[in-house]
Amino acid sequence: MINVLVQTNEDKLIKRVNVSGHANYAVAGSDIVCAAVSAVMYQTVGLLGKVCKSYSFKEDEKTATMNIEIFETNEITNIVLENLVETLCSIEKEYKKYLKVKIEVRR
Repeated sequence: MINVLVQTNEDKLIKRVNVSGHANYAVAGSDIVCAAVSAVMYQTVGLLGKVCKSYSFKEDEKTATMNIEIFETNEITNIVLENLVETLCSIEKEYKKYLKVKIEVRR
């Protein structure tokens, strides 16, 4: 299962998105759930590169992790991240056995 942890601050601004695990929907190379999650993460990182001054993106194929952390947010940055979360939640609705999205407020 792919686990997604979205961390927001008290103002509901998304500060971090951590993705880990494999969906195991199908064999590697044919797994549409993994492909969808990867695609939306890479698209988000591409957009962040255009609208965000300070962020970090780390990925590790060996541990099956992808992490986005925002150090300096703005309205556009948060719209991009809200779109990411909405898309991941849409995937989760269709593939509940393979993807879990959790949203957590950090104080």
